[in-house]
Formats: sequence, structure tokens, C-alpha cells
Amino acid sequence: MESFVLVSPGLETRYVSRAALLGRDYRGVNFELLCEQGDEVKAGAAVMRDVRRPEIRFSAPVSGRISRIERGPRRKLISLQIEVDDSQAVAKFEPPDNNDGVSIRNFMLESGAWSSLRTRPFGNIPDPAGKPTAVFVTALDAEPLAPDTRTIIDTYLQEFRAGVTALAGINDAPLYVCHAQDHALEFEDSGRIRCVTFNGGYSAGLPGVHINALCPIGLGGGQVWHIGYQDVIALGHLLLHGKPWLQRIISLGGNAVRNPRSLAVYPGSTIGELLANEVNDGPSQILAGSSVYGRQIAPGSAYLGAGQRQVTVLVVSASDSVDKTAATNNAVIPSEALEKLILPGIFPVPLMRALQLGDAERARELGALELVEEDVMPLSGACVSHSDYASLLRDVLDRLEAAR
Repeated sequence: MESFVLVSPGLETRYVSRAALLGRDYRGVNFELLCEQGDEVKAGAAVMRDVRRPEIRFSAPVSGRISRIERGPRRKLISLQIEVDDSQAVAKFEPPDNNDGVSIRNFMLESGAWSSLRTRPFGNIPDPAGKPTAVFVTALDAEPLAPDTRTIIDTYLQEFRAGVTALAGINDAPLYVCHAQDHALEFEDSGRIRCVTFNGGYSAGLPGVHINALCPIGLGGGQVWHIGYQDVIALGHLLLHGKPWLQRIISLGGNAVRNPRSLAVYPGSTIGELLANEVNDGPSQILAGSSVYGRQIAPGSAYLGAGQRQVTVLVVSASDSVDKTAATNNAVIPSEALEKLILPGIFPVPLMRALQLGDAERARELGALELVEEDVMPLSGACVSHSDYASLLRDVLDRLEAAR
């Protein structure tokens, strides 16, 4: 029986008893379950697929028993939860003999790796037959207290290179590897794979910044795809070893955390167990992500989400609650701070007003198609109205997508 263990040189390993897949991580998907509560599953085995595009599969993050399938209104999937067992059994996959685009796409679909790709605009899982204008690999993370991207990529450099090479072969479009200035990356196929450096603050690691600089979507109806560096490592591990890389490197941080550091954990780990004995006493707020781009964890979704690299816990003071309660109007006050919190070339104040009004056409003219929720999250904290610009943007994007 094939098995897996969490091994990451120089990092503490944190095991948990439960892990989950979250429905909110895969927008636009109508899930068909391939398992039932109580079933035993192998790590990496398909447990769900998309009804509309059944070739897109979603794999179990760990081995164990399906302990709960939680649904919300209209039976919308909230989470598929797995109780981790001791067998550590993993599904095996046969890497393709040919590195042609069709073979790589089929392998990614069969293994569940395809679900790690996202589109701009809209942030969907790409159509398996789609042809993007470009593919972006996000190989840096500039958010506060993020895991050390350079160390992680260098530790798994063979897998990272294999994943990048495979992604470059699924399409004729260029593939951009976006990395930090002090972390040089090179590939033999320099014609197809283009390494580009980025720096300049917390937003330097956002895919939206890279896309805006190298291949703007604009109003022309084009589409680009992007994927994070740890998902690239996971794809490379599948190709080189025929079994999933069932760990992720995350950081615990924030002013309420006793000992901020990075950990090797299961994908989809329950956050409550990760934070056991890690948080100082007193009121606190748990964010999925960093203090700048993180979002508050919702009930039923207290698990690591797809692509999540950080858990941040912040002290909540009485003044924080008073400030937010006092903001009852939709005022947007222009400031230089707002200009620094949005992608270059996008005017924050007109966009924020358009989002508040729900003016989808005006928001599109102002660059909304370049954005997803993470790109506008800092605006909510900086705006005196404390509007939830992430939700407002998603409402506008849904309407723009439906109108296509």
C-alpha cells in the first residue's frame, strides 16, 4: 500500500484529525458527489466532480472516512469533511508518456490538479478545452508574514520545474513565471517560459498585478489562467512520483499568535486544531490569509482553503468594534492611501463608488474584469464606510459573466 508522510526539511510538521474541501473555493461549480458519508477514501482519490463539466474532478486532501457533508441554502455545498485515519493510503496515477498538451490536460483532469487553475476574468476553473492568451505562475508572496517562497521552491525545485514545464506545454500561449527580484529562476525553454521579476509592496505577489502588467485583459474578451507556486509543486510531484504531494506550507501569524512561524500541514487542515495552544487569551479575529488580504473565516468553513498559505489571528479591541459600528454611510473619501491599495492603472474611488451603486457597466469600464475579491479587500479596511468591496465586486462580476 502506498502511503504518505509530511516531510519538509527545516519545518515543524502539524498533524490534524480532520481536513476538508470547501465549496466556496470553486465558484460556478455544481458539485456531484462521488462518495457518501461514512465512505473510506484514499488521499488523492476523486470525491466530487462538476456536473456541467464532469471531467473536472476534486480529490480528497487526506485518507480517511467522509465524516460530514455540510450544505447550506438550496443545498449549496459548504464543505466535505474527512476524518483522517492511520492508513495514509494514497491514490496512484500514471504520468503521461508524452508531454503533448492533450496528454498533460488529461492527466491534470484525472488527478484533480486541473482544479488548481483559475481564470481572469471571473476567477473560475478554466474550461478543459480552453485556450488562454497566457498562463501565469505566481512564484512570490509579498504579503506580511507569508511563508518563505524562495526556501519552499528551492526545496522542491525539481517538482516545481516539472510542473512549470508541463503547464507550458498545455497551450501555445506564453507562460510567465513571476518571481521576486532576489530569487532568480531560469528554464531551458526560454521561448515559451518567461521569468519576470516583481517588487514594490504587499501587492507584488498578487496575480492581478502580474496580469495587469504583462497581459491586460481589458475590454477585448480575452482570458488568462494563473496558478500558485505550491500547486505547481503539487503538479510536478504527481508527474515525477505518480502520487499526490499531500502537504502545504503555511504560516501562522498576527499579533494574537504566541509563536508566529511556518508549518508543514495537510491540505484542507482544520484551522481550529492548527491554532490549538497558539493564540493568546482575549478577543481575536481569525483570517484566512494575511492581515492585508485575508478574509474572516465563516462558520462551517474553518478549514484551509484551496491555495491558502496563511492563517492570521488579530487582537480585537473595543475601539475596532466602535469604529465599524459608527460607519453608517457610503462615503468614499479620496486619499493617496487608496491609490496604493489597488492595481496600477485602476482608479480606486470611481471603482468603489460604482461597486457601492452596483453599476456593473461602469465598474467594467473602470477595470473590474481585471480583479477578483483579494484585489479589493484592502479597500474595505481603508474606506470610512467599511463597505465589503470583495462581496460588491463579486456581485458585479457575476452579473457581467451572466451577460456574456
